[in-house]
Amino acid sequence: MAAPSLPAPRRAVALAAVVALLVGAGACGGDGGAAGPCGAVQREPLDQRVVHVLPGAPAPEYRTDPPTSGPHTPSPVTEAVRDEPVPAPIQVGILEEGRVLLQHHGLSDPERAEVEGLAGDAVVVAPAEALPDGAAVVATAWVSKQVCDGVDVDVLGTFVDDHRGGGPGGHS
Repeated sequence: MAAPSLPAPRRAVALAAVVALLVGAGACGGDGGAAGPCGAVQREPLDQRVVHVLPGAPAPEYRTDPPTSGPHTPSPVTEAVRDEPVPAPIQVGILEEGRVLLQHHGLSDPERAEVEGLAGDAVVVAPAEALPDGAAVVATAWVSKQVCDGVDVDVLGTFVDDHRGGGPGGHS
């Protein structure tokens, strides 16, 4: 015996509901709303110790990795693309100024060139010795972070547009 079928109008509503569920699930990408290699932008806790690190002082411990606020040195970094990792107190100084820092690890030359293409007055790109959870790129701004397992210049560009100029800046 065949299964009972729904009347045509109810079939259409049921089909529309199934399609909506499938489309919604696809839009989420199965990982909490982010599609592609980058996770969602994370709002990091503000480290209330927004003080300057004195020359020769021991490196402070940070509450986030990479740090997004806290003790820092005024940033002497003027070049937009760096060949050496940036020490944590200088990273925070860059962010405090309202600039965005894109750190990378283990990228191929073409991938590195893509990320470096985002560098400019408000964006510093630098290698990192290691990044959390084996990430390839981590974008940081004042109290914000986005972790990427690969390079997605559109997502990273959006992070830059949304976060440059967001640091408290101003004191030296």
